[in-house]
Amino acid sequence: MINWIKSLAVSLLFSSVASATPSYLALCHSKWNCTKTMQSFTGSVIATGWLENTFGNKCRCVTRLLQNPREKIIRVHIMNSPCMRNSRCGQYELLHGETASSASKKVIRGNRKFIRKYKRAVRRLKNRVERANGSVKLYVSPCLECDLNGRARKTLLAITSDIIPSAILVDNPFRQRCIEGVVCEKHGINPRLSTPCIVDLDGIDGGVVDIKNWLKKYSHCELQYYWNYGMNCIEGSFVEPRKRSCKLSRTYWTNLKDTLCRYYSAPLQDTCSPHSLAH
Repeated sequence: MINWIKSLAVSLLFSSVASATPSYLALCHSKWNCTKTMQSFTGSVIATGWLENTFGNKCRCVTRLLQNPREKIIRVHIMNSPCMRNSRCGQYELLHGETASSASKKVIRGNRKFIRKYKRAVRRLKNRVERANGSVKLYVSPCLECDLNGRARKTLLAITSDIIPSAILVDNPFRQRCIEGVVCEKHGINPRLSTPCIVDLDGIDGGVVDIKNWLKKYSHCELQYYWNYGMNCIEGSFVEPRKRSCKLSRTYWTNLKDTLCRYYSAPLQDTCSPHSLAH
């Protein structure tokens, strides 16, 4: 059973260190640019998030990030619900061949095969975080933009809490209401959110958003994630996530760092100086 009051209290305790941050969902891709990623973190705290398994499960960039001695604030999604909703899940996905109804039933009924796969993914994350250098504030969402019903999501949250008791639990439903007692995460430019919350632009390219006003609107949320198509390695038509090139240009990284420094960072930080941005 989840101690919902404890989970909420832990979330509120960390709310004072809220941080807007890049949503590097493809961070586990084998060809993700680790060096440019690390250079994009301009402050004393590394704050980001990724999607487990979809882009790969070895996650060398995640390992490198976690070994950095700076304080880290991380949000991780375990399962990929959009691929199920769009009938595009690769065979490696936990929700491959499922529908929202079938997956919900398997979770609620404790289907051994399904639950075993989910637990394996959560334990893999736990092992990574336990080997981290320095402190990690870990937010865990069982399911990205989740289509599973509330009872199933609550079951997954309980399983997650049992495996990683220190995790701050996050519910990220696609259209449904969030489960009370945990952090509510919603995506886009205009979701309705009250504390405790996380907001992510995922699905809306930050290049067409009034970031300053968006951040102001969601200043009450613990984390505000900036997203653009490059963070999912999207180029043109759909390509299976693990087969994407993830070859983001130097201009992409320069523009991203400029955006993050402009809207997210203290202006006097050395890594956000004009000289640093030029390099």
